[in-house]
Amino acid sequence: MVVIQMAGHLVVRDWRGTVLVLLALATLPVQAEEKVQFLRDVAPVLLRRCSGCHGTRVSRGGFRLQTFADLLRAGESGNAPVVAGKPTESELFRRLVEADPELRMPREDDPLAAGDVALVKQWIVAGAHFDGGDPKATLASQLPPRRHPRPPEKYRVPVPVLSLAFSPDGRRLAVGGYHEVTIWDASSGRLLRRLARLPQRVHALSWTRSSDQLLVGGGSPGEYGEVSLVDAKTGQRERVFGTFEDLVLAATLSGDGRRVAAGSAGHETRVWSRENGVNLWKARVHSDWVTGVDFSKDDRFVVSSSRDQTLKVHLADSGTLFTTYNGHRRQLGKFAGRFSIYDVAFDRKSGRALSVGAGRAVRIWDPIKAQVENGTAADMEGRFFKAGHTRYFSHQFARPCFSLAVADGQAWIAGAEGTVKQFTIESLAPVRTYAGHSDWIYCLATAPGIDAVAAGSYNGEVYIWNRNDGRLIVRFLASPGLTRTTR
Repeated sequence: MVVIQMAGHLVVRDWRGTVLVLLALATLPVQAEEKVQFLRDVAPVLLRRCSGCHGTRVSRGGFRLQTFADLLRAGESGNAPVVAGKPTESELFRRLVEADPELRMPREDDPLAAGDVALVKQWIVAGAHFDGGDPKATLASQLPPRRHPRPPEKYRVPVPVLSLAFSPDGRRLAVGGYHEVTIWDASSGRLLRRLARLPQRVHALSWTRSSDQLLVGGGSPGEYGEVSLVDAKTGQRERVFGTFEDLVLAATLSGDGRRVAAGSAGHETRVWSRENGVNLWKARVHSDWVTGVDFSKDDRFVVSSSRDQTLKVHLADSGTLFTTYNGHRRQLGKFAGRFSIYDVAFDRKSGRALSVGAGRAVRIWDPIKAQVENGTAADMEGRFFKAGHTRYFSHQFARPCFSLAVADGQAWIAGAEGTVKQFTIESLAPVRTYAGHSDWIYCLATAPGIDAVAAGSYNGEVYIWNRNDGRLIVRFLASPGLTRTTR
């Protein structure tokens, strides 16, 4: 991720090649009567603004702050970073308020906001206490759910749309925004409500069957991720299932609604009980970002996709690795190559999985057959020359596909080409192409039994079409305060 400071806002180039404009917001003030806590108030500031130069890969001046033990250890200056009760003797605080830009931290970046500096000072004055469990564990792994700021009342620039979800009746469309989820009338494009104080970026959205709650996954690139269940009317986080050391890129509910699965840019896949929030299992079997997750038709499996070019099939109850699907590393035939994978979804009609990413084909495959075909090392040579059970459907896009939606035996795919293609899963017959977007499409949404499909793009626009005839229902800019609605 590359972060560039510009006048009034930050420009962030993210993992999908997006340039995301983030409006600069002041840090939430801590109430005067409220005691400053290290993990809740101070650690997020340090991770957000300082870990780029003092993290695991880079330690400028010989100083790191990945753990609390690191934070207390002097760097090359030999000065104590933190002296309890004495901020002016603490090298950390002195560097934050230093007038000389060559000595002030963060170096070659804007200084910390006054509110952030005040938090650090108050914490040191109060004794610099550590409220975590293990001072040698990473700070990011011990963070409590973050207190998110409000979104801007009015957006100055459009924010890329990274997630969409139709309500079960198809009447409302939830759209991920900046520290919020916006709810729109799916037929008119009218803004119905704003659910505020949510993660900075929202990459995953799913409605519960009752339509009264939304599963929300997101976070801040490189330093925080979160999965929560949110009241669809008030935006109140009713349960935070877990926090991550990096952005949550995918989250979904099981078919029976009893479990929640999520994947993060920190290479993790996790599953929780929706009823009580207990973490049932976690796995770190990918070597790159987990970009998609879905439950199989019978909820037996959880499949995770990754930029590492594999899909991992986990047993949903235990997290045990059932098999690895390597179809995106196919080296034979028409679709030879090794390709990153950006999304996965199950067809509830056939029970097969569909996966997309770089390369020019959609893979349609079965987890159990994939395990059989993996076999053992003894028969590897023979298996190498077999085509396997996978069906390959050429979408003919020259650039990567980032998203797919599956419902009622149909599939929709979209990505950097800026168009959506629909095809029938059983016959692989193309149905239609949906045009209109002028930028990369990052997310799609539809649902069983409804007549609409929606797509959201980098330039902040949302298109909703009738999926039976391809007619445009409505187009709108999903950034409150910036009006652009067409029917």
